[in-house]
Amino acid sequence: MLLIYGECRRKAKSAARLYRERFPHGLHPTRQTNLKVVKRLRETGCVTNRPRVSRPRNLGRKVQTEDVLAYAIAHSQSSTKMISENCGLSKSRVWTILNESGAHPYRPTPVKGLLLRDAKRRHTWCNFVVNNFEDHSIFLADIIWTYEACFSRNGMYNRQNVHTWSPENPRYALEGRHQPRWSINVWCGIFNDRFIGPVFYEGTLTGQRYLELLQDVIIDFLENLPLHQLRNVWFQHDGAPPYKISNVKQYLMEIFQSLVMVWMVPRYGYGGFVKWPPRSPDLTPLDFFLSGHIKGQVYATPPPTLQDFRRRITDTCASVTPVMLHNAQREILSRVQICIVANGEHFEQYK
Repeated sequence: MLLIYGECRRKAKSAARLYRERFPHGLHPTRQTNLKVVKRLRETGCVTNRPRVSRPRNLGRKVQTEDVLAYAIAHSQSSTKMISENCGLSKSRVWTILNESGAHPYRPTPVKGLLLRDAKRRHTWCNFVVNNFEDHSIFLADIIWTYEACFSRNGMYNRQNVHTWSPENPRYALEGRHQPRWSINVWCGIFNDRFIGPVFYEGTLTGQRYLELLQDVIIDFLENLPLHQLRNVWFQHDGAPPYKISNVKQYLMEIFQSLVMVWMVPRYGYGGFVKWPPRSPDLTPLDFFLSGHIKGQVYATPPPTLQDFRRRITDTCASVTPVMLHNAQREILSRVQICIVANGEHFEQYK
């Protein structure tokens, strides 16, 4: 705000207008707010109010509004409690001022942490997808997307939305963090409008165990595909350590022949391994769609037994319809296009 004020040669009205143009969303300082903050900075060396024990409550509404908005703009992640303590107003009054000014407490979007080198890889892969989609409009439907995960008994419970309506407190308890723990490892995949799996396995997914899984599941699936689909099918997996052992790579090359994407692999053609960008669950439908769908159903209520837990996962996977899978594939194209605009950086906060 102060930088824009200086850029406008200390013209408060011009600074307020330029701030609205550059930052159309959120709170906007008025001419009076600019002047008030600059005056406070000159007098105290700080843009916030000086600490004080109390403050007269008979201030005019206009002065209160200017104080709250000035503090909220300078400290956009402050709580209403912090604003009320700094401005000497009640929390309810702060809420009223912020609401009347059009402010809203937006939650951050949780995203996977990226390394510095990841953005370029993500950008390259997204361009690869867009270029192939332009040449072959059903390219995304030709990919076997794969996913493996561990679901535990003490998994994801959304206690924020758990409540009981009652005129009196029913003293309701919700069990969690059970001492007898168990978990289930699951592998599954999707291809076009078909669901592959789920496949359950014991223990850690080692390279040898993953190779055996591919030999049991993928071969059976490919043998049942029509020839026109078999010629164009791609196989996708990420760069987890079990996927990168030489036996797995060799087997995939034998099955999918010369055009192999590592971690994405086509059935026939030319070329070599096309690298899947690491730390990119936001680009695969099995993560941004299927994982959340399964967890939402499986953890709707605490699973009483391991057998019931397995049944819930199986039933949830069986409930995935072709329409849901087609919608997920359309979402992939939308995501890679936004990721390209974001130069491979995080993009889910813009969706």
